Amino acid sequence: MTSRSQKLFNGFARYIEKPLLAKIKDQRQLARVLDGLAVGGMRPLRGTNKAFLHMPNFCIRRMIPNTAQGNLLLYFHGGGFTIGSAYSHRWLAARIAAGIGAEAWLPDYRLAPAHPYPAAPEDCIAAYKLALTCFEPQRIVLGGDSAGGTLVLNTVTRIAALGLPQPAALALLSPLTDLAHTSPSRIEFRDTDMLLPHQWVRRCMPAYLSDSDPKDPDISPAYADLSMAPPTALHVAEGEMLYDDAAHLANALPDVDFQTWTNVPHVWQLAAGWTPEADASVLHLVEKLRAHLP
Repeated sequence: MTSRSQKLFNGFARYIEKPLLAKIKDQRQLARVLDGLAVGGMRPLRGTNKAFLHMPNFCIRRMIPNTAQGNLLLYFHGGGFTIGSAYSHRWLAARIAAGIGAEAWLPDYRLAPAHPYPAAPEDCIAAYKLALTCFEPQRIVLGGDSAGGTLVLNTVTRIAALGLPQPAALALLSPLTDLAHTSPSRIEFRDTDMLLPHQWVRRCMPAYLSDSDPKDPDISPAYADLSMAPPTALHVAEGEMLYDDAAHLANALPDVDFQTWTNVPHVWQLAAGWTPEADASVLHLVEKLRAHLP
């Protein structure tokens, strides 16, 4: 049975956020609106400090729970490569990090349309290289939601190409893997998806891709060799447009714990601290990730 608090968040996703995504065509304006909603919508985690690292092209927000014990969650936020921020996703990352004895780093990677591909994955691999100078790879978890999940997997394939050590584990929340939109769930669930409007997804991809091939394995993980990927905790909601992306990914990964959830919107984990469904997903992710950390 869906909790009362989750029903409220489901309604907020369907009747507030989804229309905003559909109707506001200026992505920078949309980003400001959604960051404003994140002020009251995300529940803080007590005992968490923040700090910042400054890179040449972007900034990394550090969320440091009082439970941090030498591990790192490097978390890439979602938002269709055009919106979202370290600010909007900071408390979700902090909660996952707290559970695995880690601090969280959230890169504010460059966004389209001002910075189309390959700016975002370049920033993410730069953040990972920096992480390797501060943490042993067996203490690093890569995490991300939606388009952030794309960037996690982009980073994994770039790590392999560069001969760098892979992280200990991955945490993927409703990842986008097929930027060519060939997954049947994009059409089948376009009306049942509580959060993502079809027209917004279609608007984001050209802004990010520019003239790049969406079936390039460096862009779409659905077409990449992921046989080297670390153990992965993978969660997705039934009835969301990205369901098939996650389901197909589960078959491509060598070691995956794949969990599906009902009556929740895309990346419902952002409601962690407010709803038992979000808390349960975060707890399950934490339990799986901790098994792969010192």
